[in-house]
Amino acid sequence: MWKIIVVVLLVIALYFWYRYRTLKKDFEEKVRRSSLVLSGKYMEKSVPFLETFPYDAHDMRWLGDPIDFVIFDGSSKGDVDQIVFCEVKTGKSTLSNVQRRIKELIENKKVKWEEFRVK
Repeated sequence: MWKIIVVVLLVIALYFWYRYRTLKKDFEEKVRRSSLVLSGKYMEKSVPFLETFPYDAHDMRWLGDPIDFVIFDGSSKGDVDQIVFCEVKTGKSTLSNVQRRIKELIENKKVKWEEFRVK
């Protein structure tokens, strides 16, 4: 009888050990992803102040989602030369489906101006 109890306890211990390992691995992966997201968000906010960034930080407007910035190049000097949609990526991150579609629309010149007047 005691052999059965030992086997049952061993099976239970192995089950909990396996669950612990699985949960720990999942938790560590979530923490890793979260830290990557946070560092990416920090980077996208600090990018305008990097020496290698080609635009004036005063010309930038942060949107955050789905595109990080709209840059009105030259607006701080009173003459806008171009409008740039800018998405900041770090590491191996890639464009989302929505961002990819926005890029495609911009490249195909599917952008328009609309003025809305309130009476």
